[in-house]
Amino acid sequence: MEKSSRTLGESWVRLEEGLAQTFLALTVAVVFLGGVARFLGRPLDWAMDLATFAFAWCVFLSADMALRKDRHLAVELLVRRLSPQKQQVLLMLNLVLIAFFLVLLFYFSLQMAYLTRFRSFQGIPGFSYTWVTLSVSAGSLLLLATTLGRLKRAYRAWRGFGCS
Repeated sequence: MEKSSRTLGESWVRLEEGLAQTFLALTVAVVFLGGVARFLGRPLDWAMDLATFAFAWCVFLSADMALRKDRHLAVELLVRRLSPQKQQVLLMLNLVLIAFFLVLLFYFSLQMAYLTRFRSFQGIPGFSYTWVTLSVSAGSLLLLATTLGRLKRAYRAWRGFGCS
């Protein structure tokens, strides 16, 4: 059973990375196309709206990828001076605060998605702005799952020091 869950997790990570790359490429392509079309005197009304949609999804998917790979900015000048046990405690406290923030972000982003359900893009009639605001909800859930996984590993490491 663990083999299938690991495969599912790896598949999910590959899907997330593929979607982030696709949204980034779409953002770049649409902005470039929009610029060329404007230069030629035939602006694309929908270009910036589609680029905004793709960029929002790219940002939140990429934030989770960066967190999973521990690539977010960290200031460790003071933390490195602490003992390994205290570093683990500080890490766990930080992860709990991040998890709390992400729960709030998820809650309020769902409210915002509901409020924007009838708002459509100016350049793309019929395409609800909710799809952009849902990127915050999806991203916060992905980040929360990654944060809880990191918290679990940090707790195990702390327990490995013989602390309780």
